[in-house]
Formats: sequence, C-alpha cells, structure tokens
Amino acid sequence: MIAGRRRRLAASVLVATALVAGCSSAGPRPAAAPAPAPVVTTPPPRVAPPPTTPAPTPSLARAAVDATAAAGRERDDVTLGVAVLDRSTGQTTTNDQGDTQLRAASVAKLFTVADILSRREAGQVTTTPADDDRIRRALSLSDDEAMNGLWSRFGGEEGVVRIAAQLGLTQTRPPARVGQWGEVETSARDVATVYGFVLTRLSPADRDLVLSGLEGAQETAADGFDQAFGLLDPARRGAAAAKQGWLCCLQSSIDLHSTGLPDVDGRYVVVLMSNQPRGYDAGKSLLDDAAGAVRDALAG
Repeated sequence: MIAGRRRRLAASVLVATALVAGCSSAGPRPAAAPAPAPVVTTPPPRVAPPPTTPAPTPSLARAAVDATAAAGRERDDVTLGVAVLDRSTGQTTTNDQGDTQLRAASVAKLFTVADILSRREAGQVTTTPADDDRIRRALSLSDDEAMNGLWSRFGGEEGVVRIAAQLGLTQTRPPARVGQWGEVETSARDVATVYGFVLTRLSPADRDLVLSGLEGAQETAADGFDQAFGLLDPARRGAAAAKQGWLCCLQSSIDLHSTGLPDVDGRYVVVLMSNQPRGYDAGKSLLDDAAGAVRDALAG
C-alpha cells in the first residue's frame, strides 16, 4: 500500500514538472503595447471680424433745397439762388437758380478775406493785427470802411480773380466798375465753395478768425442796417454763423442774401441769394421763410 502511494505521488510530481516545463518553453510574455499618444487638436486662431463702420446718415441737402421752393413761388419776379453744402460728403446741392449770377453785395467781403488769408498762409503777403481787426469787423459788423481798407491794401479786383481761379469758381467775376466791390458777380454755388475752402483748407487759426467774425455778426450793421434776417432771424438764429449782404437799388431791385452755417458746429452750409423787385422788408420776409424751411428740413 505504501509503495503504491509512493508510485502515485511520483507520477503526480512528474506531471506537474512537465506542465511547468511546457509553460517555460513558450518564452517570456510580450510586453503590452504602449497606449497611443493622445491627439491634441489646436483650434484655429480666432479672427476678429473687421470693425463695422456705421453707415453715414443720409444727406438732407436735397430736401433742404427743395423746401425753399414754396418761398420763391409765393413772390413774383424774384430770383432765389439756393445752395446747400454737405460738409460730410463735400457735395453741393442747388436749386435751378443756384448757378445764376447775382451781385454779391457784402458777401464779397468773404471772397476778399479768403484771398488774403490764403496768400498769407502761402507767404505771399504780410498782414498786421490791424488787418485781422478789419477782417473781423468786415465779417461781423459788415463794416464797409474795414472792407475798403482790405480791398485797397490787398488787391481788390485782382483778389477776386485770384480766388475764383484758385477755387474754380465758374460764376464769379470782379465788378465791372472799379472799386465797387458790392457789384462782384457770383452765384450761390460759388459762395458755398468759398465756405468749403474756409472750413477745410485754411489753417485752424485762420478758419477760426473767419468763424469768430461770422459768429459775432451783430443784428445792426456798422451802417445801421438791420441784418437780423434769414439765417440770423432772431427767432431761430441759435448758433448760426453767417454773412449777410444787401445792395440797393440797381435796375430798380434789391440784392439781399443770407449765407453761412445754421449751426456753427453743424454739417451744412446754406447759401440764400436773392434779387427782388420789392423793398427790404418784403425781401427779408422771403429769406426768413426760406431759411426757416431749410432749418426744418435739416432737422430731419
């Protein structure tokens, strides 16, 4: 019995040894394959959208010009030249009489001043503080004596020819009679062009010199004329900066004008030039109506 157990034990040992040997013959277990590296996706860089420029406010110049038609239709035998310069676009809009030649009257002072300041900036003329004072008085009080001094000192008729050529003014001519600067011929469109020149091409100091004179326009001119009409109508003047003009009585008519900025910091220049067969009171009433219509239209 004991010998039998020994034989079975020995057989078990041999079987176990064989199994162990079989496992060993297969060699070592291969190492596990490394995990794949994670794929890192870099998002494309964000491209900021281009800044959006707000669309410009539509110009109201055409509406302003058209609004003056009623004022002209209500009067017989009246020439009313209208021009509105949109300072944002640089475009000038006129009515059908905006290129009609009219006598400039005291609006001629603006032409002479623009010529003097342009030449001064170019080093072609030298001015004095007294000349600057004459410029202010010519614009604010419409002082004829101040204008006479500027006209005779700085070239007069030649100055009108120079500024017309420089700015391409097609309807502007010097007066036919020597020394009669009030008879300079021009149009509403040309006057608007002169304003554009003053506001955008003169140096800031010279531009401000002109604007200070126009802003300081008095209700009563140096010669006693009441220039509180049109853009300077006291009921609606606000922050207007304007040059008025009046002349009587060539060809039995009056020339009466109101030109400038309804608001000195605003977008538009307005030029109202008229030749009328009636007296000044009726003429001022027409320009009050026209200026009021323009202001209403520009208010949008």
